[in-house]
Amino acid sequence: MTNDIMKRHIITIMAALVLTGCTEYLDIKPYGKTIPKTTEEFAALVDQMCDAIDKGSVLGGDIVGSYGNTVDLESVSDNLATNLTGGSDRLRTYIGQDLSAKQSVYLHLYEQIRNCNIILGEYQDGRDTRAGKDIIGTCYAIRGVCYYQLLRMFCAPPLADDAKLGVPIVTSFDMEAMPIRSTIQETIAQAESDFKTTIEYDIQNEMYRFNNDVMHGYLARLYHWCGRWKEARSEALTVLENHPLLSGDDYTSMMSTQYGLKGNRLLMGNLISDSPLGMSATMSSLEERPLSASLATLFKEGTNDIRRKGNLFFNRKRKNRKLIFSGLRSAEMALIAMECAYHLNEQETALTELNDFRSKRILTADYAYTMETLPAVNTEALVQQDATGKPLTPLLQAILNERRKELYLENGDRWFELKRNGRPEWWVGVGGKKYWTRKYMYTWPIPLSDIQQQPALIQNPGYEETY
Repeated sequence: MTNDIMKRHIITIMAALVLTGCTEYLDIKPYGKTIPKTTEEFAALVDQMCDAIDKGSVLGGDIVGSYGNTVDLESVSDNLATNLTGGSDRLRTYIGQDLSAKQSVYLHLYEQIRNCNIILGEYQDGRDTRAGKDIIGTCYAIRGVCYYQLLRMFCAPPLADDAKLGVPIVTSFDMEAMPIRSTIQETIAQAESDFKTTIEYDIQNEMYRFNNDVMHGYLARLYHWCGRWKEARSEALTVLENHPLLSGDDYTSMMSTQYGLKGNRLLMGNLISDSPLGMSATMSSLEERPLSASLATLFKEGTNDIRRKGNLFFNRKRKNRKLIFSGLRSAEMALIAMECAYHLNEQETALTELNDFRSKRILTADYAYTMETLPAVNTEALVQQDATGKPLTPLLQAILNERRKELYLENGDRWFELKRNGRPEWWVGVGGKKYWTRKYMYTWPIPLSDIQQQPALIQNPGYEETY
């Protein structure tokens, strides 16, 4: 074994000693184990976190996403026809089957927050070098993304009447700390601060993924989730300047490529895969459950829509053909920008941007809407109100429908859109039984283990007696 190989092997072992073990984010620092000191050693720790994201492993999948996590959320939304096929070994019937397991997501995210805090606190010598700035910037990025995910999953929507409680804020490692829940605005501020700090570090190492374009994308997502429309629009347009929308063969090629940052993909969980069979098995399981009629009928232009041409997204039997994606691409930014324009009362701008988007997806000349030709609001649709609680209008419905079509099977987007826009209650019928998705189920339970450790940690409504 050469000296270089031995050194990499030793650093990997040291990384494992620091970053593995406890499942509680308040657990002790690994006393008796050596904490790395050099830039090279700390880089190995960051490499390990980024590798988990690239491979879509358990911890990495909870940060950026993985094809497994995406399918879990898709199967409990209304994009798939659960009533037609019922249960599956791979697919959930409704969110109630998965709520207990969601507690592990909370713990995984705090594990990564802890890991970032250890590095941010312990790494001193070399942090002002270019390599050091990349290491520190990446830790801020990952910590911020973790808080963003905790916000979406374990807090009520920020614009809702019950949006008061955030999550515990931990920004340094302290084995004695037992923080209680912050306010939702404090959680938002923490994610925002981490994202902006990452941009200041201007990460240059491509292996660390979280470059400034990615971080502007995350700021757009955060502001959009929180209803800060002007800021969300500004950040989304910043990303679109560098990564404009694709159309035609470029779009088809990107959407047909399973792995890699092709086209205008900016970030991707499962960028690489150690187990292609895992993706294959997951894709096969999706064929057991066709798309819901409510989603399929939105593709009114049929094969004149590039997403339907050649069965790119699904076939005539509504069986899925679209590749699962977790990550960030610029189409989401365009959809955020046009919705924000709508909420800023820039209706004509929103309509123009909607039509521009449709021009890159619809292959006929009659893709454009006018205010007069926008489809009437569908009173049978699940979503009947926007994020502010107001009734949908034809224009906003068209924007949200375009988002639903474009981001189907991406990031569990439909689940979070249902949560953001009213948290509608609905049911599926399987085996003669009704399975209800209730309003409280959109916000997942805080782990019982953490509440037992810190009794002042308030559980989310609906779970006080069961979790």
